[in-house]
Amino acid sequence: MFDTGKCFKITGLTLLLMFVALSPIQAREVVVTVTDMAGQPLEGAVVSLAVGTTEWSPRSMNEAAIMDQVGMQFLPRVLAINTGDYVSFPNSDNVRHHVYSFSEPKVFEIKLYADSPKEPLQFDKPGIVVLGCNIHDGMLGYLYVTEPGYVSGTTDKKGNLRLQTNGDITGARIWHERLSVIETELVELSEEGIAAFASGDNTYLFTIDPEVPAPDTVSEKPSSMGFGNSMRR
Repeated sequence: MFDTGKCFKITGLTLLLMFVALSPIQAREVVVTVTDMAGQPLEGAVVSLAVGTTEWSPRSMNEAAIMDQVGMQFLPRVLAINTGDYVSFPNSDNVRHHVYSFSEPKVFEIKLYADSPKEPLQFDKPGIVVLGCNIHDGMLGYLYVTEPGYVSGTTDKKGNLRLQTNGDITGARIWHERLSVIETELVELSEEGIAAFASGDNTYLFTIDPEVPAPDTVSEKPSSMGFGNSMRR
């Protein structure tokens, strides 16, 4: 379960929700846009909507979600999955990696390897799993394991996201890696809280102020620590 006691009060983040429903009993598309206080889009934000019951089955081992490793970075950096899903961690680099996590939902390690591990891993507890590489300290990734009763997705470079939902939306959770220095903290909204951000018919505008500044993408490069350079295939 997510620790909702650590959720932030909402003071900012621009979250645009536009609801388009074909009928009260049919599926509807939810369009979400997330920005910071300056109006800049936030890529890699996860929006999780409480919809009561969800009609989905966990991904099997043969349908595992993919968290790749390319250019000594996790790709995608943020991956939203459902509780019970399997995830595969292929290595597309020409160096070996040692993937691990100490996060509460799933403590694991995949020791030094190239290509793909023999089997994907199942993530059967909801929460945020922070990923690292024991060889390359610059590698950082996140798995957002969605709690049952929610549907989740990750925003693109423009801060946009589309979700298909059934029924009424009774709450929302918003997470971004820069939201707090504690990487597992998130924003939680009640049904009334979502309604408070309505700016028009079926349109919601939500803004947050990330505590962690954006990284310097010019000077920041993945690092190879220890014996990383000797681990070439």
